[in-house]
Amino acid sequence: MEVISHVVLHIPHASTYIPDEYRRGILLTDGELQDELITMTDAFCDELYGFPGAVSVIAPVSRLVCDMERFREDEKEPCAKHGQGLIYTHTKDGRVLRKYDSQLRAQILNNFYDPHHAKLTAAVDAALEQHGKCLIIDCHSFYDADMPDFCIGTDDFHTPVELTKMLFTKTDKLGYSVIENIPYSGTITPMKHYSKDKRVISVMIETNRKLYQEVGKLEKSAGFEKTRLACQALIHCAVSVL
Repeated sequence: MEVISHVVLHIPHASTYIPDEYRRGILLTDGELQDELITMTDAFCDELYGFPGAVSVIAPVSRLVCDMERFREDEKEPCAKHGQGLIYTHTKDGRVLRKYDSQLRAQILNNFYDPHHAKLTAAVDAALEQHGKCLIIDCHSFYDADMPDFCIGTDDFHTPVELTKMLFTKTDKLGYSVIENIPYSGTITPMKHYSKDKRVISVMIETNRKLYQEVGKLEKSAGFEKTRLACQALIHCAVSVL
């Protein structure tokens, strides 16, 4: 894999695609499924965070098929207790989404989860080999009308304090509000490097959908382009720190 910069964009939740073979196992009506997708999808994050020269690692299917952001082992994944490990068995409000199936899990690991993480690890390895460093931007969105505009997710080992400070300063200069690790915390790093390699820097940027998406719809609002430019500015800021 050729890496033309040391920046890797991880975009795990932007897709709404559910292949037919997996849709058949979901117990929701089409309307209920659409509502779940509206809530759970980080819609348009591939466009918000697209950065020239970076390698983008984008999940090819909806997180309702496979959530790439979860730990591979349910025993390590806190959300698995609520039926939302890497394979969701329950909806956001606790209804049954699908029945647990060990064969289905094995198939999804083989078809989606493991290839996705292999691609992410390869992108990080290539950046380290070519540049001696790697910056991972973990790209997400959330919706809460009462929350700040942006959330910066950090990791004690992989997110330098200076990077967090610079992102807060830049967000403020852009005229937006920001908070750290609320409503979501942390940021992804391949297990090969996790808590082992300081050359791998990782930070999560969560954009509040109130800035760019129509409420209750998978549609862009009038604020989309302004928000996209703000996301680009934050990535530029992160790159400049490193």
